[in-house]
Amino acid sequence: MLIGLYTGQRVSDLLTLDKSQLRLNCNGTLYIDFIQQKTGTHVTVAIGDPLVMEILLHDFPKKTYTQIFNKYIKKICEKAGLTNSVKGYKMSLSPRRKLKGIYRKCDLVSAHDLRRSFATNYYGKVQTPILMRITGHKKESTFLEYIGQKFNQDHYADLFLSQACNL
Repeated sequence: MLIGLYTGQRVSDLLTLDKSQLRLNCNGTLYIDFIQQKTGTHVTVAIGDPLVMEILLHDFPKKTYTQIFNKYIKKICEKAGLTNSVKGYKMSLSPRRKLKGIYRKCDLVSAHDLRRSFATNYYGKVQTPILMRITGHKKESTFLEYIGQKFNQDHYADLFLSQACNL
């Protein structure tokens, strides 16, 4: 789960991660090279969090399936206390479709939420084109819709000013 939160990759790329995709440079930075299955785009993500580095280098996760991974995420979120009621969609067995309702938050969380959380958490802290490169979004409008943000001219003006002042 932590690897997903720190890489922003789709579950298909996350669950096929292999040790051969890891690179440690001479400065101690850990890189993960992905070729995104959906788009074929090559993406390199740097990992700075010490716990995630420890997991990847010394306790590499075992392979699993998306369905099992999603069950684990739900259990972790339940244990973390994410049990408040929220509106959302949940798959029903009969009829076999998503039904809108009020459910416990932990029951709605899935692997894709890790990717969206990555993008949302770093938005405004990391330049948008860098985030888009990591997530594989081609258009800024699509990226902003993905994270639930509206285009904000002031945000870019402020970003420009803060970076220009550092020149």
